[in-house]
Amino acid sequence: MSRERRKVRSGEQESNIEGKALQLTKDPQLLYKAGQKVGRLGVVGEERNRLVLILAGITRTTSQPASVLVKGETSSGKTTLVKASVKLFPPASVIERAGLSGKALVHGEGSLAQKILFLNEYRCGKDSQLLLRLIQSDGAIKHEFTTLRGVERVTQLVERVGLPVVMTTTTDPKVYPDDETRFLSVWADESAKQNLAIVVARAAGPGMIDERDLPVWQRATSLLKCQDGDFRSPPSWIRYVAENLPLAKVRVRRDWDRFLSFCSAIALCRGGKRLGRPLDITFPDYCVAYRIFEPVFASTIRGVRTQEVDLSNAVAKLNTRLRRAATVQEVADELGWKESLVYKYAKNAVQRRVLEYEPGAREKNVKRLMARLDANEGFLPKPAVVLRENPEIGKEVEYVDPFTGQAMFITPTKRASTA
Repeated sequence: MSRERRKVRSGEQESNIEGKALQLTKDPQLLYKAGQKVGRLGVVGEERNRLVLILAGITRTTSQPASVLVKGETSSGKTTLVKASVKLFPPASVIERAGLSGKALVHGEGSLAQKILFLNEYRCGKDSQLLLRLIQSDGAIKHEFTTLRGVERVTQLVERVGLPVVMTTTTDPKVYPDDETRFLSVWADESAKQNLAIVVARAAGPGMIDERDLPVWQRATSLLKCQDGDFRSPPSWIRYVAENLPLAKVRVRRDWDRFLSFCSAIALCRGGKRLGRPLDITFPDYCVAYRIFEPVFASTIRGVRTQEVDLSNAVAKLNTRLRRAATVQEVADELGWKESLVYKYAKNAVQRRVLEYEPGAREKNVKRLMARLDANEGFLPKPAVVLRENPEIGKEVEYVDPFTGQAMFITPTKRASTA
């Protein structure tokens, strides 16, 4: 094939990729389809964590990129999850390292702005973690060092700039608090249901990893970026959301900035044309963000696992519905869990004062569960409540569910009777 012919074919391929990528960015199901694509790259389950990582990557062009720390036991699939998720982004925007030596971060080449820094393991030593904290906080790090030039000792200064999205994993259940507040912490799914899904998938034989359309996805995500003027005119109802956060927790300050960045990323994924106007967060964006992030932020702010938040919410619902404490069997039926899993997380939730056992003389293994009245219910106000308290939004709002791709509708909740 002649050189001219190859150039023509290459140009046709690039044009085809560009066209498909543009079409993808206009698809209102973009976020749902991105989550499904990560599944076709070899990730079983982990639907919520897929979306969290995808949106974190999209925040790389916002003013406050959101970093994610994936926790879990050894062999829980943390690295596979992150590795597959970052494949949706242009390779030039991803810096992957197994870890960092003491001063590696500051001596690296190039700006870290609009980059995804993927570290396979967060524990890299005090020096590297200090520099990582500084780059996450200030977007710049400087390091002074001495070197020999012939027989003369010379002092030099190196600097690295840019605020990256940091994605990393750890097997440590607890991380130094000042470090952890710089991340949204998520837990890998270690449930029996997830284990079953993985072993069944492996029993079916080696799955096909579908990377054929990755160039289209990578081009599409490169187009999802903030422009001048975006997200500078927040809607009036966002103040109501801010006023109803768990404000007694000081880390709510960083978590709120992080949540707004995720909302901005969702707006970038919304689909449709800009129509010559800057983008801003809309109420449908908030509805999507609530679906994905409420359990995650509630878990983070309370210092518990996401599964314990799910357990607490289920117990609270059963307490209200049954007007009494709930049995482990009732909770298991409500969540679709095995009783052994309820016992496992209930023990931790009671120790962390998220749940409590019904008082009385019953044996501990048959005591019923009660939600603590003084426990923080969550992080974000429910969309239906926000809609009720802010009638200027409208009477009904439609959004695309990021887990199913289906259209969903939100209507205002009725105010509880005070009679």
